[in-house]
Amino acid sequence: MENIFFDVVLGEMKAFLDENGFKGEGGVFANDTKALKVEYDEPASLYKLFIADKNEGAIGEYSLASSYLFDEKSNKGDAVAVGIDFVGEAKKALGIKNVHKKASAAELPTANSAGKINTDTLTAKLLANYPELKDTYKDYVGEKGKYLPLDFGTTYFVPEIKKTLDENNKKAVKKLVDMFSDIFTQGDRASVNLVIALLSAAIGNSAERFKAAADRLDGCPLLIDAVNQEIAVLSKNRKLQKALKFEK
Repeated sequence: MENIFFDVVLGEMKAFLDENGFKGEGGVFANDTKALKVEYDEPASLYKLFIADKNEGAIGEYSLASSYLFDEKSNKGDAVAVGIDFVGEAKKALGIKNVHKKASAAELPTANSAGKINTDTLTAKLLANYPELKDTYKDYVGEKGKYLPLDFGTTYFVPEIKKTLDENNKKAVKKLVDMFSDIFTQGDRASVNLVIALLSAAIGNSAERFKAAADRLDGCPLLIDAVNQEIAVLSKNRKLQKALKFEK
């Protein structure tokens, strides 16, 4: 996995590295004041960014600045997301502020009427269900330059999904889980994985939330099983808990 996607991560960082005078190779770069090191921790399934100060040519001790889950389900798009995240952390270390685009400059995703069901479809449906997040989505894309479905979803959609399940309004929960069920049964691989991740992160180890969802997912037992399996894995894996903002 590392050999396939490592260059994609570094490629996404290249413009930033060049603009700020970083030189190096193999994932280790330095300019006059900072040193950056990108590694893939295969046992933990994490890309990691380390940053160190550089004084008078001497590089100090590296410290972990960011880590990003990247497992067998991840793809080239996820590798691009890793690069974007690491650039953001490196900018913070250098004191570089992101230039925010106006919220109106970013377009909202739309459900594809041609029949292709993907993460944009799921995002469009969730934004329609939680319209208060539309401006948040635009601001996010304006800041990041791209939409990162898992990062945005766990940060903004999951808290709203939790509220829906906690309130347990039958009509609202039914609408939500039917949406997830449709994407799960008809969507592409990335959208299916996103459904499982968001629903699992929202439910956590709450028996009440699980029951609220499961009671209205009786027509999609495979999704219930997938969420059960994901929660079981998350409960034992702190790295995944951090990546999905999972709460026990």
